[in-house]
Amino acid sequence: MIKKLFSFILVSAMLTSCGNTGKKEAAVNKPESGAAEKVEFTALVENPGNFVGKNISVEGKVVHVCTETGKKMFIVGKNPDVRLYVAAGENISKFPMELLGSEITVEGVITRVGGNKSQQGEMSEMKKHENEEGMKKMNGDNCETETALSGQPSLSDIIMEYKSHTVK
Repeated sequence: MIKKLFSFILVSAMLTSCGNTGKKEAAVNKPESGAAEKVEFTALVENPGNFVGKNISVEGKVVHVCTETGKKMFIVGKNPDVRLYVAAGENISKFPMELLGSEITVEGVITRVGGNKSQQGEMSEMKKHENEEGMKKMNGDNCETETALSGQPSLSDIIMEYKSHTVK
């Protein structure tokens, strides 16, 4: 009887310890929920829908910082014709003009245009801005980047809501 009880306890202990080890490894290998997933710009261009709602970081060159509000900037990867619209979030009042021309890594959440009222307002503002392009050219303030963004085949309906950046 003692041998059967001892065998049962030994088998139970081994099964329990094996199960606990697996759970600990899974917890160690699990990425932090707040950590940004590093994404190549080309991967974002090829499959932007895969990143909607995710906190990502992407590298690119700043090709535009809004001179009027400072609340938006555009970055590009290897293809200068495909731009990612980065909207200033709660973490920054406006983007510094010194970023223009810099290589940066920017972190934020990718959202699809039309997802909420603030995004719809941003895009409506861009369309209004495009309609006023002729007047702005006369005044010397021309936003060709926004016009190009609306005509590009990919990322035209994607916005990154800014969290942070680092200059390379």
